[in-house]
Amino acid sequence: MMSMDLRLDLSETGLAMFFKPYQIVSLDILWNSEKKLNSRQVWQMANEKLPDTISRASIINFLNASVDYGLLDYAETTGKGGYRRSYSPKFTKPETSVFLAEKVRERLLTL
Repeated sequence: MMSMDLRLDLSETGLAMFFKPYQIVSLDILWNSEKKLNSRQVWQMANEKLPDTISRASIINFLNASVDYGLLDYAETTGKGGYRRSYSPKFTKPETSVFLAEKVRERLLTL
């Protein structure tokens, strides 16, 4: 299982406290989609919105880590070459902020 290493950057605000710009764009793409998207679709859409090109591997790693962390859901289908995942958000954007705030709170109160 891949783990997401979230680092809290208090010099930033909102989701930028936790995520890199390409990760926020990827989440926005999923939040704004009415259907599940595969990694290729997220990667293509993200690269249309970003000033610099991001690798597909970075997108795949982020999406899979987000599933493991509990931010995203996925459906798995079989196809040529094996299994494919299609991703969807587990939470709305505001609910994601609440989820992350609760994770910070839990860790902060763990002594």
